[in-house]
Amino acid sequence: MIFTDLARWAHQARSVGLCLGCSSLLCAASASADATPATNQTPTTNQTTANQTPAAQNTVARNPVTRNTAAQPDATATAATADQPGDRAGSVAASESAAATSVSLSQVDGAAQVDGAAQVDGAAQVDGAAQSSVAHTSSEQPAGRALPNLDAVLKQARYHAPQVRLGEAALAVSRTQMVNAGRIPLGNPYFEVVGQHGTDGTTKGIAWGATAWLPFELFGQRGNRVAEAKAYEHLFEAELTVAQAAALGEAYAAYGVTHVASERIRIVQQMVEIAGRTAEIYEARLASGDAVLRDATMAKVEMARNQVLLQDAQGRLANALTVLSQVTGQHYSRLTETRLEPPKVAIDEYVARLEKRFAPAVASAEAEAKFFEAQKERFDSEKMGPLSLMLLGGRGDFGEARMGAGIAYEMPVLRSLQGEKARADSEALRARTQRAIAERVIERRIDGIVQQFRYEQSAYELLTNEALPAAERAVASATATLEAGKTDWFAVLISRRDFMSLSLDRLDVVARQWSLLGELIQLTGELP
Repeated sequence: MIFTDLARWAHQARSVGLCLGCSSLLCAASASADATPATNQTPTTNQTTANQTPAAQNTVARNPVTRNTAAQPDATATAATADQPGDRAGSVAASESAAATSVSLSQVDGAAQVDGAAQVDGAAQVDGAAQSSVAHTSSEQPAGRALPNLDAVLKQARYHAPQVRLGEAALAVSRTQMVNAGRIPLGNPYFEVVGQHGTDGTTKGIAWGATAWLPFELFGQRGNRVAEAKAYEHLFEAELTVAQAAALGEAYAAYGVTHVASERIRIVQQMVEIAGRTAEIYEARLASGDAVLRDATMAKVEMARNQVLLQDAQGRLANALTVLSQVTGQHYSRLTETRLEPPKVAIDEYVARLEKRFAPAVASAEAEAKFFEAQKERFDSEKMGPLSLMLLGGRGDFGEARMGAGIAYEMPVLRSLQGEKARADSEALRARTQRAIAERVIERRIDGIVQQFRYEQSAYELLTNEALPAAERAVASATATLEAGKTDWFAVLISRRDFMSLSLDRLDVVARQWSLLGELIQLTGELP
């Protein structure tokens, strides 16, 4: 008789595990209906309660969660066997079986799982624990655009990132240098008039003279000014390239991190729902004397832990969307799809392309060195001042007309722009040093990123193909052992935590892949 009751209770408890989406805990009516003709309808709660034995009514009264559920045809037998130690382990194990095993690799990969329908008060209820959702943070989404595909995000970042817009403004300012550099090689004319009058009749009237100076640049000053202005403009073009590379890399990494954060919310939400239903089950079992306080407390701790992880995941998504909004100039608030891994990258071909071009930071340092070299050449030419043509005219002491011509030239004997040339020389040397250091550092960093990216790819494959399937089997094994009454719920809890930890580890690996590729783009300016 005891073994018959054990079998019946285990069968009913499995029905409970498969109906975790229902509002009740004891949905064994569907299991009992298998042995009842199809024409017999399950009695309602009020009708059945009236026909139950006092023991069954006491069981329902002790467990407030089950007051609105369909009545069990064999509730008396269930109440009679609830106090048996073996039955207690079996019932708790069966109640946990669905909650433990519903976390599977397919959930991590984004597949939606729906529990079987159960007739409760004549209505079919479907579990929504594995509903796939992209916008997880709230049922009411804030105002903003949906995140587009990667190409659209990169295009927005290339032209609308704050650093890019500032770089374009600085480039426009640098082009004004050409206005002065391209002027004709003539200086402003200088005109001077001097009048004199002698005393005691030594002069006839007022003697006056006028002189006009017209400076000419004859030593290549204009050509050197134009070369310096072009080098200055090229420097800001290189700086704009650095800004664009930084914006593209930041947008690329943030795009991937956003999708990973969205998937993290989906996974943690499922774990919160499962842990919450588990805590409800153990709270009800504890109230009915069918579970110990330790297990009920551990279930609550597990639910709280997952709720903390959910808040953290939602914060990560909000931050990632904020970074994307900053770098693109668009306000994004939600996702329409989730990508778990970066685009497939032929890393060897990508690195081979990088070897054929300078990194933006190296090119910028090179452009800066060339600018200061051009500036020094301009100073060298400008130490030779302009040659001025002089035209003279006026009236002499005796009233005669006077005319003349001449030249004027400033000899660079004491002052020949020594300080300016020394400063330009030092700045050019500094820029050359910066270029060499940047080239060496970036080359080493690229090697490190490529090696780490390969390891991250291997880690992703190991997690997907070996670790997660093994953890899934561990959860199923621990659950089966618990159902057999050979262990307690602690083993299921540990295996479930291991599975979730590996699932989140895989998301972290994917996020690092996005970040590494984004850093490569920042360093090289080349999209994979």
